[in-house]
Amino acid sequence: MLRSFGFASVLVVVLSAPGTSAHAQYRYPAGYGGWGGWGGGGSTVQGNIASGMGNYAAGAGAYNVQTAQARSINANTAMQWNDYMYAVNKQNSATVMARLNKQQKNVNETADATYKRLHDNPEPHDIHTGDALNIVLTELANPKVYTQFVQKSTQPIDSRLVKSINFQFAAQMILISLDDISTRGVPDVLATNPAFEADRQAIRALVAKGKKEAESSNQVSTETLRSFREAVKVLQGKADSTFAQGTRQRDEVDNYLKALYGMSKMLEQPKVEQFLKGLNQYPTTTMGHLITFMQSFNLHFGVAKNPEQEAAYDQIYPMLVQLRDQSQGQGSNPVTAQAPLPDPKHATSFFSRMDYSHFQPQPDPHTGAVPAPPAPGQPR
Repeated sequence: MLRSFGFASVLVVVLSAPGTSAHAQYRYPAGYGGWGGWGGGGSTVQGNIASGMGNYAAGAGAYNVQTAQARSINANTAMQWNDYMYAVNKQNSATVMARLNKQQKNVNETADATYKRLHDNPEPHDIHTGDALNIVLTELANPKVYTQFVQKSTQPIDSRLVKSINFQFAAQMILISLDDISTRGVPDVLATNPAFEADRQAIRALVAKGKKEAESSNQVSTETLRSFREAVKVLQGKADSTFAQGTRQRDEVDNYLKALYGMSKMLEQPKVEQFLKGLNQYPTTTMGHLITFMQSFNLHFGVAKNPEQEAAYDQIYPMLVQLRDQSQGQGSNPVTAQAPLPDPKHATSFFSRMDYSHFQPQPDPHTGAVPAPPAPGQPR
């Protein structure tokens, strides 16, 4: 089963005023009682989408919409983030395809041939494992295709088919990003200072541990996430005593630390079943809503486990292909067309306008209740 083709994209960037493009504000989906994006003739999500933020929003309990905490964010920064996350996904796809190739019965089939079969002429098994669907989902996640066409797709789909999907959380892409940020994205003031060497190595070791956990279980353990945040907090404490507030060096360090905190939040499992409750009031939804939902919460198609799910995949697959063909979204083969990742500063700068408090649970505006305090080691 493919484990890397999921995306997330829920930090919705809405232009702050008509005719403006320089700044935007971020907002979050409705609370756990329902995602709120299933109804209507077209996608309710407007503007640009910042990939990878669904699990941050849900995991942090950040329910505030267009409030004082919804600080302005540069729209260009969001687009750079989208491109970075998409590049991460494509690079990871090549690794996953090679791993999948080893599982094929035909040991002589190359990874390139495996991809071409899944892409152009999948067998029923390829569809029922979710692999063929995830390849199309990746192509539809291309920022240029997604924001211009897919997001607004009104192609109808029976809500029962959506509920039949075996949604699987795709943790590996976030971990690849974390690995990149913790190596290439380290500010020079930390990378060149021996006093921070042990802290940087501790963070990298925990990222490696998380990647190993995700390879076997497709998730990172609560204990590893807790230890990771504790390591980041220790580094934050050293930065507090080393770099003065308001200096360029401190700003670079804060951007780096916030990115580590934020991406660790994105690794928390989304409560998919809660968001699917919103489908109960709609007999149909749209392909645009389905793909946006999967983008928002870093989901992909897991293996169909029963005849009902297999039948659902048989119906959904041609719909995805039709949407891809309409949007001209066919992408290059990730096995043969690899490129270096963009500058990881596209990721660290994205979190720069968030406050450290944004990484802690916030009151749910629907109930006024505040989630339980974070466990020891959670960011302050």
